Amino acid sequence: AEAFVEGMEPIRENYPAFAFYSAMNSLDTHDTPRALTLLGCGNDRPEDRRARAAFSMSPKQRALGLRRLRLGALLLYAFPGSPTVFYGDEAGMEGWEDPMNRGTFPWGREDRELLEWYRALGRLRSRHPALRRGSIRYLLGKGPLLVFLRETGDEQLLCAFNAGGEEHAFSFDEGKLFPLMGRPQFSQMDGLYTIALPPRSGAVFSIK
Repeated sequence: AEAFVEGMEPIRENYPAFAFYSAMNSLDTHDTPRALTLLGCGNDRPEDRRARAAFSMSPKQRALGLRRLRLGALLLYAFPGSPTVFYGDEAGMEGWEDPMNRGTFPWGREDRELLEWYRALGRLRSRHPALRRGSIRYLLGKGPLLVFLRETGDEQLLCAFNAGGEEHAFSFDEGKLFPLMGRPQFSQMDGLYTIALPPRSGAVFSIK
């Protein structure tokens, strides 16, 4: 999380506001391997090009990749800029470098659960102006935990992400929370919330 904040803040500070808030943000493109493949396989990449062309992720690799992709997509849609999805990512397409990343769309064979996640992200961003136009204020960037606020004059959203392999928790005391996305566990005592995020997951809250 520290590296993310250190990498993103200079862009926000140096770009004109209109450029920063319309930046074309993406997790992968036609020039890179599929995000799902990289997130699930990491450095476990076949050396031979023909082997990469015939490669299919194992159930374990795919499960890991899907959890990470869902988290990455949530961050993509919660962050300032224009979330840009390479066709097929929302359907669970795999593939190493070009042309392996450019297969035909799997009509009728989409990962329905992943597709619904992306649809939910689109609805979330459409319904909440703070995700489209709001400022960003970082509250936490440490280890696997990244937490920031998206704020407009009329709306305030708390966005939290846990990239780690274990549950992590943080505290929040700037208002009353209403969950909009994700499945966090949270409790409140004397105005102080304790929010626990499962491994490789995130959440978005409305603050009242």
